[in-house]
Amino acid sequence: MKLIGSRTENLIRERLEKFERIILNNEAIYNLLISNFGEVKHSYCLSQIIEQAEDIYTLLVNGKYVIEFELSRLDYSISDVHVESLNEYSKKIKDKSSKLTLAIAIDLSKK
Repeated sequence: MKLIGSRTENLIRERLEKFERIILNNEAIYNLLISNFGEVKHSYCLSQIIEQAEDIYTLLVNGKYVIEFELSRLDYSISDVHVESLNEYSKKIKDKSSKLTLAIAIDLSKK
């Protein structure tokens, strides 16, 4: 997907950058990322699903991998961790909004 610098793209970009700081300041998530990837240069939240007792996150890490996991709101434990390559993940995305968010996260990872 080609980025054109639209207002929508800029809003998504700002949200991804703001949420990156929140993600990396969360000790449980940061430790998960370090244990799976060693060094974490960038981590952008592609989606967050809020459920009753947990939140389900999908993150693009270092512009190469996508990690999905559940974070308990009760004890901040992490479960159901699934890691896949960016290539594998991008083949599964169908809706335009998710494709746009991924394209912007990839672009941010290159900077």
